[in-house]
Amino acid sequence: MASHGASLFRAWVGGPPAPAYFLHGAGTGLAGLLAAEWERRLRRDGVSFETYRWTMTDLERDSPTIAWRSPSFFSSLRIFVLPDISEMKKVHRDEIREYLAAPEPTAMLILHGTDYRQAKTFSGTVNLLSAAPREDQATEALAGYAVAAAAEAGMTLSGDCAAFLARWTAGSFEALEAELRKVMAFAAGRDQVTEEDIRAVCVFRGEVNPFQLAEALERKDAKGCLAMLRRFSQYAKDEEYHQLNGALAWHLRERVRGKGGAAVSPARAAEIFGALTRIDREMKGESRLSPRQVFEVRLLSVLV
Repeated sequence: MASHGASLFRAWVGGPPAPAYFLHGAGTGLAGLLAAEWERRLRRDGVSFETYRWTMTDLERDSPTIAWRSPSFFSSLRIFVLPDISEMKKVHRDEIREYLAAPEPTAMLILHGTDYRQAKTFSGTVNLLSAAPREDQATEALAGYAVAAAAEAGMTLSGDCAAFLARWTAGSFEALEAELRKVMAFAAGRDQVTEEDIRAVCVFRGEVNPFQLAEALERKDAKGCLAMLRRFSQYAKDEEYHQLNGALAWHLRERVRGKGGAAVSPARAAEIFGALTRIDREMKGESRLSPRQVFEVRLLSVLV
């Protein structure tokens, strides 16, 4: 899928390749998008390249520095997309810093970090360009990619629907790309991907429809809402709670705009948005509770 010249990375991709880029804040899930942007730029310019997406196993297998300093016979530039620095051992972070003191000009490192304090320190590394996008910037960048990718496939995807997919996948480029492929396959034979297509595809394991859960939440149906949440919790992985939070926020925004059913009052919308915002912050590290516990506590607060 072709990428779209996301304004978020315009300054980076518009200039000469840097030795390394580092994304943190709400941009931690955009490393793959940045790699796609660079691939598009290099392809357009006729520059040969290779992309390597390393796991922690790859990082442990051999000396990363040897790999980064070994030019390729087949490409002018090698792009290495690396794992979360918070998952790396200190020795690996130190090795990256040491390497960047005298980087190899034919290699580009793309890194991200989810630990705020660690990221703040790491962002000052020499020869490293760093950015911490806001959540709305990350959503806009991912939505732009989705709209452009659908257009390349001969389909229309509205900006609103694309933004929903971006929120649904919790700001992860890889997750958004996977969901987008599923939705477009579902809508194959038509020239437009609709909200109904997304609703049909984006249902957790067929067990719980997040939009029905949102409706129960909006009308203060505590019994129905909690029953669906607990049924969902029987199978959900931690990352799927982030998707659920995005789906609830999307549905609420649509109701506030009077779309898809009865409008929600401003007071009720503000109350629910406040809870969803707290859920998001607490699942990203402000609470020691599990995602399931965070959801139950915060939803209960707006169901009574």
